[in-house]
Amino acid sequence: MSPSERVLDLFAVPDAVIPLGDASVVAGDLVLAPGHDPAVQDWLNPLLARLAVAMDTRPRRRPQDLRLAVPVPARDGSWVVDGWSACRYEPGSTITRDLDVTLAVGRVLHAELASAVPPRPEGQLVHTQLFGNVLLDEVGAPVVVDVHPDWLPVEVAEALCVVDAGVDLPDRPGTTAAREYRSLNPR
Repeated sequence: MSPSERVLDLFAVPDAVIPLGDASVVAGDLVLAPGHDPAVQDWLNPLLARLAVAMDTRPRRRPQDLRLAVPVPARDGSWVVDGWSACRYEPGSTITRDLDVTLAVGRVLHAELASAVPPRPEGQLVHTQLFGNVLLDEVGAPVVVDVHPDWLPVEVAEALCVVDAGVDLPDRPGTTAAREYRSLNPR
């Protein structure tokens, strides 16, 4: 599925799109991703944009520190156009399929989210689809993209990551992290 002319126009990107491995596409300097709920993105994206800037401008920031792909609104101010949302494209980045790296990035991300958003009784704000949404940039720094939010205990988000890795990489033997989870839950 490709974004419509209306989506491309409102995000002010060229018609030529480059498909990524999933349903997302690169258009100009943005990544457009389908399947986003405007009600969720209206509260999530401003929070992520502020957090991304805060993380990028820390006085002691190192090139290897975690970054968030900055969400970008459409020209009309909306965060979602016909189900598509946008974030800044990270040239030279590649998706990591290393579960240990993804879980480590998730721990840092969830700590950042916990400091930015007060937890609720059901848990804290977490990324529920972390596996496949962590990129490594040209210097190896992690960049988190396409945050799928929910209010859950961090351990549940980590378990979802392990399950997603098992589905995406069924023929690879378990990593250290997967073995740790199996020992906690031998089912």
